[in-house]
Amino acid sequence: MDEQRLFDTHRPVYNIKAVSRLIGLLPVTLRAWERRYGLPSPSRGEQGYRLYSEHDVRTLRWLKAQLEAGLSISRAVEYLNELRTTGRDPAEVSPLPYVAQPASLNHLSQELLHSLVQFNEGQANEILRRAFSLFAMDQVLTEIVQPALVEIGERWHRGELPIAAEHFATQFCMQTMFSMIASSNPPTHPGVLVAACAPGETHQIGLLMIVVMLRWRGWDVKYLGPDLNLERLSEALEPIRPRMLLFTATREESAVRLEALSQVLAQFPAPQPLVVLGGQAFQERRLPESVPAVYIQSTPSLSVAMIEELLQS
Repeated sequence: MDEQRLFDTHRPVYNIKAVSRLIGLLPVTLRAWERRYGLPSPSRGEQGYRLYSEHDVRTLRWLKAQLEAGLSISRAVEYLNELRTTGRDPAEVSPLPYVAQPASLNHLSQELLHSLVQFNEGQANEILRRAFSLFAMDQVLTEIVQPALVEIGERWHRGELPIAAEHFATQFCMQTMFSMIASSNPPTHPGVLVAACAPGETHQIGLLMIVVMLRWRGWDVKYLGPDLNLERLSEALEPIRPRMLLFTATREESAVRLEALSQVLAQFPAPQPLVVLGGQAFQERRLPESVPAVYIQSTPSLSVAMIEELLQS
């Protein structure tokens, strides 16, 4: 499956707060450009909120880059319209096809790594701000944040970094993703999804990335955090009647404790929620047939695409 085609670039996904953070432009500027030049032209949600597509975000990135190159906004809009009339819409090709990008994904990931191991929170925030202004949200998480965290973890295992540095990096990235969840759109899809780490499981970065991507695509995901005890879970979730339960486990002992899901599912009225399991513990292991589950072992972006296919089937 081609990951570049997993995301419909014209589907309304981002609210104005999220776009402001991604692009580095104030909401008042976005509204002014829309009012004066008709760019972009966001959709409206059921409650009247502006909802921007990935195409809108790419258009705004391109316009901002032209301003940074010295053009006025009116001239940049005129230039954009000229390109579009000749079939060369920059937002249809890549975020900045006509302006050289000052940093690659790998370079930004290395910069983020360096700032995190130096406990430089301000610099790390600035690097992510730049990253979100240049690249799609999925790319920032999977090709900048994730590689930096993996390298930091490997350095700690080799004894090259103290555990405190690894903890700081992890907490910083988790706080960033929680902030992204808080700034996501109101849900636009029916039903509720519940995501959590298996009992005894504390590694939550990978699952958090999936939750962020789903939330920014309009799915109502309730994240219950690490080490979720399954006791009375069906009772707790009965008011929201989830369509799907997402669990992750990296250790075999955590995966084994998910066998109790058979009793949890039995207490749900029909239709029971679909169970989706992922993580290193399920590379080869499967739960008993009493726990009907779909197993996903892939990148966060592909995992999200598979989850959406399950929900829409």
